[in-house]
Formats: sequence, structure tokens, C-alpha cells
Amino acid sequence: MFWRKHHHKNCPIIRDLKSFSEKILYLLPAAFAAGMLLSCTSNSIEEVLEFNKDGIEPLRTTLGVTYMFTDSGKVKNELQSGKVEQFQVADSSYSILSKGFSLTFYTKDQEIDGILTAKNGFINGDNSLMIARDSVVFVNNIGETLRTEELIWVQDSAQVYTDKFVTIEQADGVIYGKGMVSDQNFTNYRIKEVTGELYLKEEDK
Repeated sequence: MFWRKHHHKNCPIIRDLKSFSEKILYLLPAAFAAGMLLSCTSNSIEEVLEFNKDGIEPLRTTLGVTYMFTDSGKVKNELQSGKVEQFQVADSSYSILSKGFSLTFYTKDQEIDGILTAKNGFINGDNSLMIARDSVVFVNNIGETLRTEELIWVQDSAQVYTDKFVTIEQADGVIYGKGMVSDQNFTNYRIKEVTGELYLKEEDK
């Protein structure tokens, strides 16, 4: 088991984001029925990601957008996505992200605290849970990079986690493992099963 904890620092390498936005939208929280609340187990995630397999048509499809999540007038998160499909089934709602997306986390001082990118994703109706899938990359504020195929963000607990294989690239080496739990900006994290470590020599840096 591997633990990593550090204090916040500014990271210049994650300042620049390529903008998708053709327009800026503000997501309004929607009621999310108890039957759709997820336990975040692998089975429930698979069911959610296959929820529209029966050919349900989205209520709205939007291309190249930026969603701003704010609190007391300050931006907490910024979501950019190539395509967003919003669905309503009975009294439940959810959104499917595709064509690539990025989620940027901001500090209280409005500085970038981390950037999560992936090819596809799912967000439940009240925005309290996101599932990122396919080529998931998470860069924290000191430039460490997490790579995996699936990552779950639970907003209420301010945590991200996965039970998939992970690669974490640090300044002095690379750590491989299976399963990880972290705070939502990927600064304090625990790798559940470390499967290998590779440390770089000074000349390799």
C-alpha cells in the first residue's frame, strides 16, 4: 500500500486549457430519485453506463460546451466537453459525456488545483457523482499524472477512486498499482495494491 500527501503549490504546466466552448451554460441541479442513487460498486456503474442501451433519445444534445459550477460567486469546477447528451427517465436525470472532456478543479483563490480528462463520462442528475472512462488522465497541482481507464468522483465526500489498474508518474519515478483512493484534486492519495515502482536516475530526468 502506498500513501502520498503534499501541500498545495502552483503548477505552471496545467495553466493552459484548449477551449471547446461555443457558449457557456450553467447546469441547474435536477431532482435525482432514490432508485438511481448509486452505491458506486462495479455492477451499479456498469448498469448506469449501459442505461441508454435501449435506444432512449436524449432530451438535449449539445456540442462543444463549458459548464461552470460555482459557489458563492466563485468557480469550483469547470467542465468542458465535446458532446453532452442529457436524459430524463421517469423522475431521474443524467448526462452522458463523449468526444472528450476535461474537468478542472479550482482552489478558493481561483487557481487551478487539478485537471481530469477522459474520452467518455457520466454525470448523475444532481451533479454529485461523475464517472470518467477511457484514457483517463488526472494531473495535480505539482505535475504528478495519474493514468487509468476508469475514475469515479463523488462530490459529497470530495473523493475520487478507482478499482482499475493505475499508473502514477512523479518527478522521480513511476508507480504502478491496482486501485486508488484520493481527495478530489489528487493531492493526497493511497494506492491499494502496488504492483511495481520505477525510479529515475538523475541523468534520466
